[in-house]
Amino acid sequence: MSMRTLLSEVRTALTSYSGLTALIPASKITFARRPQRDQMPGLTVTLGNVEYEPVTQSYAASTTYRVDITIFAKSADQATEIHDQVKLAMLAVNSSNFLVRIFDERYFVDVDNNHQAYVSCTWEMAVGVSANTTTLISPAFKGDDRMKFKSNLTMANGGTTTLDLDTHGYSLDFPTHNGAASHTVVLPPAIDYMGKMYTFIFGSRVDNNSVVVFDPSLGRIEGGNTYTVNRGLSSMTIVAVESPSGVQQWRIMGYKGLHD
Repeated sequence: MSMRTLLSEVRTALTSYSGLTALIPASKITFARRPQRDQMPGLTVTLGNVEYEPVTQSYAASTTYRVDITIFAKSADQATEIHDQVKLAMLAVNSSNFLVRIFDERYFVDVDNNHQAYVSCTWEMAVGVSANTTTLISPAFKGDDRMKFKSNLTMANGGTTTLDLDTHGYSLDFPTHNGAASHTVVLPPAIDYMGKMYTFIFGSRVDNNSVVVFDPSLGRIEGGNTYTVNRGLSSMTIVAVESPSGVQQWRIMGYKGLHD
């Protein structure tokens, strides 16, 4: 593991995130310095303080790098829009070498009226747990952790719900309606979010005439292009997985009441 590996993964995480590159080209995502003559928007990556956590085997067995990302833009709207996509790109990192967490964020305007937004995150080397390393038990075992759950969401007939990457679950139902109804839930690309899980709880108005259609933006779900739920008071948990043949798709990991 090296700084070279770190910088390569950081740049790949930024330049491969379509939501970000739709706002700023990959050529404007640079390291350390941004040429003053370049037109905005622009984005630079620098490294901040590095922390070494001593363990029995080595004084630097666990290393945490601080990665600072600065956005240069023409307006507050442009700066904050890019800033939000940078955060999502960092939260979506799936690395076998590092554990990534958001550390800090800021927004300011300099004396030349250049708008700057700032995202700082930590990239901790994923060294694993050895027999001689002290391991702290997560607060989750004490019931302190909670799923980020969006409840009481009313689904519009013909409408669409696009899932948040940092949300774990949704409670969905139709309002009172007459006749047929259909609502689409758009899933993020399974190929980019291996291991991501979502839980869905459906209300009583989901039935044979009022259905919820799950549509993956890329890839498949349960082997098909879409998956339809037509059972009220049911629930399911899906996960992004890759089959032995290399096919990335969303699969149902657990359910209640989906089938007779």
